[in-house]
Amino acid sequence: MLEIILLIGLTKKIGRILEEKGRKSGWFKVLAVALWIGGEIIGAVVGAAVGQISGLGLGAAYMLALLGAACGALAAYLIAKSARPVENFGPPPPPPIFS
Repeated sequence: MLEIILLIGLTKKIGRILEEKGRKSGWFKVLAVALWIGGEIIGAVVGAAVGQISGLGLGAAYMLALLGAACGALAAYLIAKSARPVENFGPPPPPPIFS
């Protein structure tokens, strides 16, 4: 339940960042959820392998799944922060002139 609340908060934060830059935020929110879940799955798989090899059990899988989700959230946040505002896009360059 806590994870869902954090994910909703992340998507709202990313939406505010992008809307302040004049961008539509829908696909960026989808990207944030995908990065979160993808990071969590990859972390769980790696953690299960590490836990089985080292004898730590499923605790390693859970901890690395949380770490993977955090990395996915950080990646989504950094992508949103690095997006350029819409007003910085100038008109398209003129077509080349061939003689």
